[in-house]
Amino acid sequence: MQQAGERLRVIKLILLGQFLAMLIVGLVGLVLGGSLVGLSAALGGSIAWLPNVYFALRAFRYRGARAAQKIVRSFYAGAFGKMILTMAMFAIVFIKVKPISALALFVGFAIVQTMNWIVPIVIALQERRRYEK
Repeated sequence: MQQAGERLRVIKLILLGQFLAMLIVGLVGLVLGGSLVGLSAALGGSIAWLPNVYFALRAFRYRGARAAQKIVRSFYAGAFGKMILTMAMFAIVFIKVKPISALALFVGFAIVQTMNWIVPIVIALQERRRYEK
């Protein structure tokens, strides 16, 4: 139970980190490149963040050994839905949002995606420091 609770805490922190990164990348884009770059970067960040929220809600709704089959199915459904949602959001943005800065859009997407790696590393380093004391 402790491990499952810790995993959910990390997942929530990843989603929070992605959300904050999405806001920051949009603001930095706004300051450095104007409203077009800021909006494009924020849209790219949202294309990364929203499907991850969907995946987390879908994949982690079941817990426990008795729900093993449901857990596996929900992970596959979450991953598939995340992929479809990401593709659809990119398509919608490129079709409906004119003008758009494609570079800022992809940079925003990439920065928010990197939070999937950064947050767990930061948490692990904090845990390591806590145990070394």
